[in-house]
Amino acid sequence: MWVRRLTFVLIAVIAMPAAARIPSLAAAAPAVTVAQGTEPASLDAFQEISRSGYNVTLHVYDPLFMRSENGAIVPMLATGYKIVSPTTWQFSLRRGVRFHNGEPFDANAVKFTFDHDLLKESAQNYLLNGVKEVRVIDPYTVQVITADPMPLLLFNLTLVGIMPPRYYQAQGASFVATHPVGTGPYRFQSWVKDDRLTLTANPAYWGGAPRIRTLVFRLIPDASARVAALRTGEADIITDFPPDLASSVQGSPQIQVETTKGTRSINIMLDTGAGPLRDKRVRQALNYAVDKETIVKKLLGGFGTVEATLVPATYLGVNPLLKPYPYDPAKAKSLLAEAGYPNGFSTVFQSPRGRYLADAEVSQAAVGYLKAVGVNAELRYFEWGNYVNMYFKHQLGPIFLIGSASAALDAGDALENVSCGVWDSWYCNPGIQARYLKARSTLDPARRAGLYREIQPLIFDEAPTIFMYTQQGIYGVNKRLDWTPRADETLWLAKAAVK
Repeated sequence: MWVRRLTFVLIAVIAMPAAARIPSLAAAAPAVTVAQGTEPASLDAFQEISRSGYNVTLHVYDPLFMRSENGAIVPMLATGYKIVSPTTWQFSLRRGVRFHNGEPFDANAVKFTFDHDLLKESAQNYLLNGVKEVRVIDPYTVQVITADPMPLLLFNLTLVGIMPPRYYQAQGASFVATHPVGTGPYRFQSWVKDDRLTLTANPAYWGGAPRIRTLVFRLIPDASARVAALRTGEADIITDFPPDLASSVQGSPQIQVETTKGTRSINIMLDTGAGPLRDKRVRQALNYAVDKETIVKKLLGGFGTVEATLVPATYLGVNPLLKPYPYDPAKAKSLLAEAGYPNGFSTVFQSPRGRYLADAEVSQAAVGYLKAVGVNAELRYFEWGNYVNMYFKHQLGPIFLIGSASAALDAGDALENVSCGVWDSWYCNPGIQARYLKARSTLDPARRAGLYREIQPLIFDEAPTIFMYTQQGIYGVNKRLDWTPRADETLWLAKAAVK
């Protein structure tokens, strides 16, 4: 399990293995192929926000810290940190590291990255929202000053890849989006859009050369096609293994299906400022209209847990007393009539295809349930790159399916999707927002959890989304690999090996 508590003390960090302990590149295995349902929207770390994209960029761009397999915070480009005051964090940086183009890594690179992420046009702004200033103390020491206490800062930094200032400023964002340069264990080689992306091992990596020489990330949106690629050896790892096909590879000498406990919340977001969805009774009706238990059982093969709010059961601050909206189409029709829509209404339902476990099928089922109570939703599917771009630009809606996960396993991250003034929220309640901001800036985890638990009944009643489920991770893995999937969905292959 991930570490779920952060106290106001210096947290020890785990030393990375010495480079000498890692096999040389000459002894590395030739290639490993990963098939995902989507490809990155961009290779610019400032703009890529999806987990499937992060699984690629993480191998190119190192963050300051990272999660280990058991959930501990481990140093990457930072060697340690200390909390100087409730609003001041100080980070010590790794020396002697260079970007793939030879540019030195130092405190200026960290400041450049953080300052850029603080810009409103950066998709990663939400990770550092609340940072007031980034100070360079010396070439290998940086201080981050926040407006209010930010207990989740360290966890958020695991998602922030450090960029090379000179290269980025000289080449520009559009070039970097397809020609990334970082300090990571792999260097960019090529990208054939809508097909595959290839990375090659960095022999000069500060952590030692990876065991696998080449990583190929293939785009295979169709889940059955991903399984076929795994069977034929065209792929070594596939994500979102279709539950209905799991039994078909049982007993296979070369394939195994592995599952992880879920941390990704899948929900149907509602634009609460649009038409009928402005009325709380309509939003509650939609929650009663969709049979989430049947969706999880039939479409996810039971690889999911129906939730009462946006907060998964594994997160700090979940309210265990809340029970999910039951499936009650009669109640849904009654609430619609009460709100002035006895004959329902028409709307648009948007969905990705291939990004989440059975996402297209889940969206289709949800549209069917809505139609049964009079809400006629036109279902529109989008390619993931376009979908995530529309999400960032706040162009999705009035109804759309999206997944979210927290690097900190903290309810504050989940509840951001229904907070005020952020790009990933279509809802705002000033009264709830005041409570949310107080909770999110509370350093003591027990007090923070208590405040989150108080907020969730209010969110449940307001029903700003159709609360759905937390999905489990399901992977297909070639048995020749020495690699274990992680609960946080991170595909970290720098330490993987071929047996």
